[in-house]
Amino acid sequence: MMASSLGVGLTYHLTRLSIGLKKKGCNVTVLSGPKEQANGLSAELAKEGIEHFTSDHIDKRRIHSFYKGKEEIRRILETKDVDIIHANGATHILKAYLAARSFHSDKKPATVTSIHSVPKDGFLQKPKWAVMRTTLNAGSNMILPVSNNTRKLLIKHGLNPKKTLTVYNAIDLHVFDNKVRRAKINFEREKSNKPTIVYVANLIPRKGQEYYLMAAAEVLKNRPAKFYVIGDGPRRKYLKELTHHLGIEEDVVFTGRVPYHEMYYVLSNIADVCVSSSLGELFPFYILECMAARKPIVATNVGGVSEAVMDGVNGYLVPPRDPNSLAKAILKLINSPETAREMGARGRKLVEQRFSMDVITRKLNDVYELALKRK
Repeated sequence: MMASSLGVGLTYHLTRLSIGLKKKGCNVTVLSGPKEQANGLSAELAKEGIEHFTSDHIDKRRIHSFYKGKEEIRRILETKDVDIIHANGATHILKAYLAARSFHSDKKPATVTSIHSVPKDGFLQKPKWAVMRTTLNAGSNMILPVSNNTRKLLIKHGLNPKKTLTVYNAIDLHVFDNKVRRAKINFEREKSNKPTIVYVANLIPRKGQEYYLMAAAEVLKNRPAKFYVIGDGPRRKYLKELTHHLGIEEDVVFTGRVPYHEMYYVLSNIADVCVSSSLGELFPFYILECMAARKPIVATNVGGVSEAVMDGVNGYLVPPRDPNSLAKAILKLINSPETAREMGARGRKLVEQRFSMDVITRKLNDVYELALKRK
């Protein structure tokens, strides 16, 4: 059985999930704000025959927007045969729950909430979390954190364990491989024997790029290499100044933001090693992209990262804020290309078995059925 769903939110990952569910036979409708996380997401939905509505109120947290957002969801429920409302976080689920409660029909939809982010440290002890926790517990038939680590953390802070089930982020390997084959970009790489190390993330404090650059300085004391900082954000100037201070500016490339379809090519054809020096993650999609690209990973052991990166199997895990350990792990891989290739191959196999779109959409359909029974 495939439930008919209304997805609330339009990120790249939720778009791919919607398309994956549609291909499995689920009748999908999407409601989102007017802004797209990446250009072309709405067009992708249209190409797959998925109806997409936009709302100026669905992402906002003002009292007026809660009412308006609720009404917009309810109008969709009145015209569409919806079994499940799949929301993205507490703001969306409150509007979805209010809409479902006010829907005058014997067939009220079940509600499911994905948890893709948790605010910064200390939030779970604040009154705002108590409000969010109550909203999630009362408004959701099922709550879906993206890692077991996140699930345990949120249950510890009051999320209903009977409603909470881990559903990992998923990567559409068909799209990934197709974009790699078709990409036509001029991404410079020195034609030499220098290994290339890549870190893709927004340039914000939580991503810890300074530790990546400090590790780069240690690696470069031992052998030549090229380090790429891919992404953009408020710390760009600071990080560029740091490379100058470390004396490694000739060996570090700041690319700015790279579109996801070109990113797949970069990871597959430019990178030898993928790195994440993040200080906090739930379950980063970037790690799955590196695995799909058959690249070994060196990552800080934070959040749910260890549920994808298995130390010594498809990469190495290191403590956060420890550039020396990061450098040693990078050197292990670039000094042993055969080990790096074997780890990359194991990572690809692991992502096919556990995190592919086919696997996750099947699990999501099982969750939908469970939510309908619990409703």
